[in-house]
Amino acid sequence: MSAFIDELRSGWRDLIGAMIGLGLGIGAYNPVSSFFFRALEQEFGWSKAAAAVSLVALPVTAAVLPFAGLLLDRFGVRRVAMLSALGMSVCFVWLAKMNGALWMFYAAFIALNVLGCATGPVSYTRSISSRFRKSRGTALACSLLGIGLAAMILPPVLASILAHWGWRGGYLFFAAVVLVAGILALSLMRDPGRNADSPDTQAGETLSSAVVRRSFWLLGTAVFALSVASLGFVSQFQSLVIERGLAVQAAPLLLSALAASVFVSRLVIGWALDMFRPERVAASALLLAAFGMLLWIIGGPGTGWALSAVLLIGLSIGAELDFLSFFCARLFGLRHYGAVYGGLAAFFYTGIAAGGIVYGAIHDRTGTYAMAAAMSVVLFIVAAVLFLTLGPAMRGAENTENIVTDGAPALAARR
Repeated sequence: MSAFIDELRSGWRDLIGAMIGLGLGIGAYNPVSSFFFRALEQEFGWSKAAAAVSLVALPVTAAVLPFAGLLLDRFGVRRVAMLSALGMSVCFVWLAKMNGALWMFYAAFIALNVLGCATGPVSYTRSISSRFRKSRGTALACSLLGIGLAAMILPPVLASILAHWGWRGGYLFFAAVVLVAGILALSLMRDPGRNADSPDTQAGETLSSAVVRRSFWLLGTAVFALSVASLGFVSQFQSLVIERGLAVQAAPLLLSALAASVFVSRLVIGWALDMFRPERVAASALLLAAFGMLLWIIGGPGTGWALSAVLLIGLSIGAELDFLSFFCARLFGLRHYGAVYGGLAAFFYTGIAAGGIVYGAIHDRTGTYAMAAAMSVVLFIVAAVLFLTLGPAMRGAENTENIVTDGAPALAARR
């Protein structure tokens, strides 16, 4: 913790800026999207299938992220993220002006995710990784808490806006918020590419060299398995609660417990990544999540069993971004971080879409979520094993990072 405090003295502005940018960037819309879907269904008579556009946007975003990362590496976080915030704001205005044609909604929604992708972790985690080296895990966890804080604050605020000004007013509210937040966040942050205090920002692999590394595919596959297992479960959470025999009223309580678990565990895991072997920390968290999912399957009908299971599963929710950011910076360096992170993030976004689809498909075929939950147990264990296999590469990368920081002229060969 002392290392974090020491680095915070020079990097506190960047950390606050990252929290604001992440909290009110592209990730801010997802927790409240159901508010808009319901309002649009009522006004235009859309079916529930209209919400499926979110799954279409995810793989499209995954395909675009490596290109966004290349732009970030070449032109810097501040320029690209500012343009991304502006593009996202324009898309929200577009959504506010639509006339109910589904094609227009789909086009605007996909454009929102594509143009706004540089307001997410691919930008801000790069800045934090360059500012905080010894306490990188803790700093990344703190910055990503901005997403959770926004998810707690925005719903009641948006509900009030929708009640007074309708869904059009809600979209215009988002258009203003994301633009103002982007300006504020980026005015606080310095461009990592110009940070003379972090010589390791000049070292790192390109995307083309990273993709031929075994560690790239191990990390990507681990993140994919983790995303399918955890976010597939979350996507069907209310239905899972009902199938378990619990009252519908228990779902909000358990969801709040899940959010609290994510909030606390993110800080604990971030600290642990700095203090212990990162691959062991990741594996331990995922094995606990696997045990929590097993409790969900075999536990008794009471709320206590479900609560215990949810608290353990919460160790995995959101951990994808913590692990992805930390391991990407350590394994592949920071010089081309944006491009490499974008390539790895494709596994994350594809996993989100696959998780929701597979959970729903298994339920449709079997009439129960039991097989889907069992699949999550297996995937958590697989992801844990994959992270453990990264141990030798992480130790080699750590030695290289120390050499570069001490002033070595070039990046040594990575495993």
